[in-house]
Amino acid sequence: MRYNTSDNNKKARDNQARQEIKNIRHEEERKAGKHQYSKKTDHL
Repeated sequence: MRYNTSDNNKKARDNQARQEIKNIRHEEERKAGKHQYSKKTDHL
């Protein structure tokens, strides 16, 4: 574990690009039918 507090040691992160990739992946999975929510119960 590093205890350096200098900002020079931190990696620059492009959060905008990361979020865009995440959104694209989520949209593709949604189109593929993943993460579907339904109130209907299958076990009754």
